[in-house]
Amino acid sequence: MQLPDRYRTPWQLCRAVEDTFPADKGRLVRRPFNHYDPDYTNWYLVPSLALPFFKFGKYHFAWDEKVRQEIRLGIIVTKGLDPALKAAYPTKRGKRLLMDDSWAWTSLLDGMRSGALERAIREAAQRSGQDVFIEITGGYIDDPGLFDPDQDYRKKDRYCLTFSPAANTVTVTKADRSAMCLKFLNQVRDPAGLQKAFETLSQEAFLWCDIFIGIACRWAADDAGAASPEELRQAVLDPFAPWVR
Repeated sequence: MQLPDRYRTPWQLCRAVEDTFPADKGRLVRRPFNHYDPDYTNWYLVPSLALPFFKFGKYHFAWDEKVRQEIRLGIIVTKGLDPALKAAYPTKRGKRLLMDDSWAWTSLLDGMRSGALERAIREAAQRSGQDVFIEITGGYIDDPGLFDPDQDYRKKDRYCLTFSPAANTVTVTKADRSAMCLKFLNQVRDPAGLQKAFETLSQEAFLWCDIFIGIACRWAADDAGAASPEELRQAVLDPFAPWVR
């Protein structure tokens, strides 16, 4: 799918797509990643006014802030720290990083186990006519009392996987192994391997990570070949609506 030329930033595309959601789908709140550079930072549509909002599944509009050759859109879900660490980190700051059943990660993991997430990925690929990326970025947190997800400079890994429904394959297309904590993703070759990787993620008590699933779009030479914001929502975002919670 290609973008209309007038939507040149994540902010512009986020705002345009937001306007296409039916009123009965509930309220979505626009949030920038960088409040100090809202015109050019990545943006979220969050299903709640509550802060901090990292526990919610969110629609995400992002780009490489240096290259800016495409905009990626989809859903992003954060996996926090295992609730079993509660006794070790009793402070208010630490407790907010500990997951419970209200975190979207719990539902996303259930969706992977049941096959619902795989079906959503296949649906998004079919509707958009292109493969779906799954980007997983994460690192270990030694002290939740000192960790701030919005100002995080610790070492982390970033893997980008490509899910190709036609071939029934999942391929590692990019890997930044600064922390060497996600190297098990190198073994993913197919949907079964992806499910196994999610189970491994769930067992990592100290691992904080973001799972971004969606497609990448470049700009059309003219608007006649571009998808409308509503078409983008229907093709890429609607299949993942169950995890925006």
